Amino acid sequence: MSIRAWVCAATLFAPVLGADVLFPSMALAADDPMGSLVRNVFGDSLEREHGIKIYGWAQAGVIYNNNGTDDVSKQSFFNTDEGVNLNQFALAVEKKPKSNVVGRVGPFPGPMPQEADWGFNVTALYGKDARFFKTYGWDEDLSVNRNNKAEDPALTIAQAYADFYFPVLGGSDLMIGIFHTPLENEIGFALPSPAPTDFYSHTYSFMHGPAKHAGALYSFKLPSKPGESMLGFELGVVQGWNNLQDPNHSPDVIANVRWRSADFGTWIDWENIYGNGAGDSFAECSCGSPLPAGTKDDDFKRLASYLTLSQVIDPNNRVALELNYGKQEQGAFAGFANKKDATWYGTDINWYHKLSENLMWNSRAEWFYTDAPVHVMMANIDPNTGIPDPTWGSFYGVTTNLAWTPTPNVRLRPELRYDIHSGPGRDAYADGEKDSQVVASFDVSFFF
Repeated sequence: MSIRAWVCAATLFAPVLGADVLFPSMALAADDPMGSLVRNVFGDSLEREHGIKIYGWAQAGVIYNNNGTDDVSKQSFFNTDEGVNLNQFALAVEKKPKSNVVGRVGPFPGPMPQEADWGFNVTALYGKDARFFKTYGWDEDLSVNRNNKAEDPALTIAQAYADFYFPVLGGSDLMIGIFHTPLENEIGFALPSPAPTDFYSHTYSFMHGPAKHAGALYSFKLPSKPGESMLGFELGVVQGWNNLQDPNHSPDVIANVRWRSADFGTWIDWENIYGNGAGDSFAECSCGSPLPAGTKDDDFKRLASYLTLSQVIDPNNRVALELNYGKQEQGAFAGFANKKDATWYGTDINWYHKLSENLMWNSRAEWFYTDAPVHVMMANIDPNTGIPDPTWGSFYGVTTNLAWTPTPNVRLRPELRYDIHSGPGRDAYADGEKDSQVVASFDVSFFF
């Protein structure tokens, strides 16, 4: 990467690195950095008296590979181009209901609130990552996105949902609207810890999953006594993957199981989505599902399943093991592997080690296999001819980083990642010229 790019990066990061100087009270926001800017400027009455929080985050990064090209996909998803990226600038308005069940997270210990409550969340997000949160029939209609190319920054209303709590069973939560997917070990938003956002790059299994849904998700906890383990379930009916107006008019079903040990040190999550995956991918807006198959008049089933085990070993160490499986009938690119359907599966293991109160060392190893190309990013479609030159097979990756939070409002994270592709078709890296790649990155996140 050029000296000019590094200068641009320094210029981009300078305001973030100086946040503790510009906003000293925010730098001391140890209780909760999210919402600290509004509390500092306008006071905390809105949050304290009405439970409404206004908060946001910004993430920017610089990324470099070892192969002399600008191509850092596929392993660095969300990032596809070398250099400086404004990944996310987000603003959210939220009111959380008083509940012992958090939708998409699971059951929590403690007594069940006896009164019904309600809340909401509206999250707007701009940046390079926002293109992966586009909802067909919603975000592509915004004027700022109408002439966007696939690689351009986008503006999305990433979430807009109502949230209701009911004192039913052991506690129940109902979300209605557009919301981040409840599947997968990682999430796409660059939130602070303890949110599962410990890496700048993402896994191949994350790439092959949905980003968000439009519909309803019901989460509930079975009654349990103090000191007992907790069991929760989630049932959802949604408009497929990343769609508000799914053209095939067939709703997808979400079914999740979440178990928590009595000491909250062991979490087991089994997450699933199943439905018709035909005709819900749209090249013209680079939105909808990333797994194209058939037309809106077809009925080609799609399944994605994730099983995650997370274990706290001691106060300084936690591990998480994720297994994933998916299948798309009549995948649009499966014919390149002489198949009708595409199947993918894999595993990743994550180790989170606390070096000090404000410094984490995170490492991840992953293996992912797809027996036929299914994801649009694996298709390598020529922009001039529209002809795919796809990649499939086995992918191996190792990632490690240091995450330093000098103040609660700032996270600095250098990361190193090495990937190998083994399989037929086009090589995965360096514009199809290499079967391995090293990516070095440095990202800064600012929470306010």
